Amino acid sequence: MTMKIQAMLDWSPEEKAAKAKEWAQSLFTLRIQKATGQLENPMKIKELRKDIARLRTAQHMGAAEAAAAAAAAEAHEATAKSKGTEEKISANEKSAAGTAKPKPHAAASGKGAKKRAAAHKASQKKTAGAAAKAHSPSKKSAEPKARTAGASKSKSAPAKTSKKK
Repeated sequence: MTMKIQAMLDWSPEEKAAKAKEWAQSLFTLRIQKATGQLENPMKIKELRKDIARLRTAQHMGAAEAAAAAAAAEAHEATAKSKGTEEKISANEKSAAGTAKPKPHAAASGKGAKKRAAAHKASQKKTAGAAAKAHSPSKKSAEPKARTAGASKSKSAPAKTSKKK
């Protein structure tokens, strides 16, 4: 049952998807058998999980190779087109060199970006408002009490005395 990843790389994307679905169903069946006490070989679950992981790796590697091949094809096309338009590009570069514009900051996007921005603004307003208000010190902090020499830190705990023999 254990498959080599090299063999999986040779499969077409349709075959990989079909095997992934089949193995997921088999894994579900094995887990049900384990729960009901009917599973004879518990190592089958471990082997199948690893095979599924290998298959997913092969799928990702295939997608990465396809993306790399597409990028290489685009680069090849771009270099072929650029040979005929080198004069145009150099003229455009010369005119654009004098008019460089700074890039604006990218706006936040994604889940909760607006809420985070609003919360950040609200927290800045609170801290600015708190800093602007001048608080008078409380009575306790303004006049610290002086301790007497005989007073202990804890009122409930009796003072310990040492006995010498």
